[in-house]
Amino acid sequence: MLKLNNQAVTDDQLKELFPDLPAGPLDVYRKKARFDWRRMKLVYDNLETLKLKNDIWNFMRENPLFRHREATPSLDEQRHITTKRMYAIYSQNFIPLTKIGVEPRLFQSEAEALFMFDSSLAVKISLTFRMFSNVIQGSGRSHHYSYIDQAQQGEIGGCFALTEVSHGSNAKGMRTTATYCPEKKQFIMHTPDFEAAKFWVGSLGKCATHAIVYAMLISKGKNHGLHSFVVPIRDPKTLKPYPGVTVGDIGEKIGLNGIDNGFMMFNNYHLPKEAILDKFGGVDDNGDYKTPFRDPNKRFGASLGILSGGRVHITSISANYMQKAIVIAIRYSAVRKQFGPDNSSEELPVLEYQQQQVRLLPHLATTFALRIFCTWFGAVHITMAIDNITGGSGQDSASLGIELHALSCAAKPVCAWAARDAIQACREATGGHGYLKASALGELRNDNDANCTYEGENSLLLQQTSNWLLAVWPRKHQLSPSDHPLTSLNFLENADHILNNTCPWTKVEDMMEPANIIEMYKWLTAYTLKTTYEKVESLKAAGRDNFQAKNESQPYNATTLSIVYGENFILNHFYKSAKDFHDLECRKVLLKLVSLYGVFLLEKHLATFYIGGYLSGRGRGGVCVREAVTQLSGVLAGAAPALADTLAPPDWCINSVLGHADGEVYKHLQNNVMTYPGALARPEWWRDVVHWQTYATSKL
Repeated sequence: MLKLNNQAVTDDQLKELFPDLPAGPLDVYRKKARFDWRRMKLVYDNLETLKLKNDIWNFMRENPLFRHREATPSLDEQRHITTKRMYAIYSQNFIPLTKIGVEPRLFQSEAEALFMFDSSLAVKISLTFRMFSNVIQGSGRSHHYSYIDQAQQGEIGGCFALTEVSHGSNAKGMRTTATYCPEKKQFIMHTPDFEAAKFWVGSLGKCATHAIVYAMLISKGKNHGLHSFVVPIRDPKTLKPYPGVTVGDIGEKIGLNGIDNGFMMFNNYHLPKEAILDKFGGVDDNGDYKTPFRDPNKRFGASLGILSGGRVHITSISANYMQKAIVIAIRYSAVRKQFGPDNSSEELPVLEYQQQQVRLLPHLATTFALRIFCTWFGAVHITMAIDNITGGSGQDSASLGIELHALSCAAKPVCAWAARDAIQACREATGGHGYLKASALGELRNDNDANCTYEGENSLLLQQTSNWLLAVWPRKHQLSPSDHPLTSLNFLENADHILNNTCPWTKVEDMMEPANIIEMYKWLTAYTLKTTYEKVESLKAAGRDNFQAKNESQPYNATTLSIVYGENFILNHFYKSAKDFHDLECRKVLLKLVSLYGVFLLEKHLATFYIGGYLSGRGRGGVCVREAVTQLSGVLAGAAPALADTLAPPDWCINSVLGHADGEVYKHLQNNVMTYPGALARPEWWRDVVHWQTYATSKL
């Protein structure tokens, strides 16, 4: 029995949810694992979240609507089937929107269960119901909650409209306006031109009836900045747009085509005064601006916590994609055999080759790191949203919102790029078969690609984080816990002393010790902040203004700083979670994964360690780091298939001929090829092959 968070979980309970896996070629590796793959799930899940995912998967498996299609449907068919599936899931009410006392991790688990089946479905239901309602709960007042009730009943569907054609990451540059008219007690929403049109709005293209629209609030001739409004855009009974609203679909995308992304413009569209979500700021009947925050930055900081929800969610989306891809690649690598020792006819699984280990195992470690972090991070944001509803946060929400904004602006790029690199590595590591659509890796790669740009293009988002960190550095000695309630600035404790240190470790074994890796990363994070700050200040001293100074300090300084800051937090969270895990055998493996994730990150920043003088000599420290990556990958290779079992969704859900739990790759491949629609049939255009000369001549 394992006891987590005062909740006892028995092996029988776990086995009931996750029966024995089918026998097959993967058994050779599974027998090598000394840890229980089911128990390992509890490092990021609990019994309640596991049951929820199981309930969702059982519902989908038994419903014909959720059967996968072999051939790619048309764009309209993808939109249609995703919408039907969304309502089928939503009608089950697995997590009631009005249930305030719910375990926050349940929302993460619901999303994970859906992403393991279909990305478009998961995003669609999140945008239409979850995000729409969460923003209203976080930024609105009681008179807005009727919209949540309507969404709960499925009477309306929402969307989130922030990005404009010519402005995305720069939220302060948005040009859609909402001008208050005190005579009519109305806001007049207007789009000055197409460049100000709301764009990329998920679920808007065909379906949404209401939108959370972000617009510049103008009253008495003064612009009070970006505020959110609940805006009816289509008649819920006819889906026809209201007069004054132009709305449409933006067309086919690289991936996620089950989601109807759309655009929207307003032509002096009148809204009642109550449309504004004014918990953090609004106008009275006379048009005078009112806010509970004296400092406008505090108001913006509190609202940032709400705006961070999309980025927080994307960190978990990235982890979901990565999780699915690494399961497929690891299982395939344990079955696929190629070559072998000299003078031997025996072929070895490609997982036994060091190059395959080094190209996959660090990504497996990263998947566990991100899965654990993202589950926690999502719960933090949901808890903050609940506190906003119940009034439990007050002014404290400002500092939490600002830190959450900074951390999400770093974590979202870190996670999205980690998933991008991992999925590509998995695609290549599975060889030619990985290029088949039936491998599922291509769709994962395309769907994840959106994570690198939406809710803020990654490189631009990193500037948000570095700006906050640069403002923190001069007062590093005066920081208190209230300045960073999530503890993301702990690396600044004794920063001056840490920065005077050099690496005391000279052996590979030392580089594998998690505590040592943590110390090295603490130095790296403090060093990149210090040098970035000095670079900005030196540019200002040379006559650059603030914008120029920050602009000219992005490559190799501010960008690296934000990435390292995000990686440092994720690494520390992973280490703490591994150390605190109750099961001994699982803990041993988790700590090895922490080490591999840590040295994998360190290797990317070796140049900075040498430039900063932390590592010196003839590169022995760097050699040790790289050797640690290689050795740890080899040590974990035998356990990799069992670790993949921990991460894996059900076979019908993963939907990959290369990633089934039974390891029968070639049987599944044969079945897929032989039954693919039209695979064995003569093409209808066969005459164009046989009589090509006739057709070619006739056109001359």
